Amino acid sequence: MTNTSKTVLRISTAVALVTAALSTTVHAEYRCATPGLLTLGEKRACELAREDTPDALIHFIHSTKAIYPGLKIDDYVGKADTERWELSRQKTTFEPLAVANANSSAKGAGTLK
Repeated sequence: MTNTSKTVLRISTAVALVTAALSTTVHAEYRCATPGLLTLGEKRACELAREDTPDALIHFIHSTKAIYPGLKIDDYVGKADTERWELSRQKTTFEPLAVANANSSAKGAGTLK
């Protein structure tokens, strides 16, 4: 699996998880809408949720569990974030090339009889 494929798979999985979580939890608009009441960790989570992919937010929350044990990804992700991540995922998803068709029609082209 190529690095691009791994990245696309990771983003797709994260978007799916966050989308599912959004349907049953408090959204980022609620948590991030009150910046004066947020801890430093929560402020950083809100900043990372505004990026084009969920990767940095996921990494931040997982790597700082000991420092900020109460942070949960879905608390900082709103509908606009998931839509932006999905759009970004679609832009980076490549359709498979028709290599099989090109190879099969070219098989006999280079052989000598």
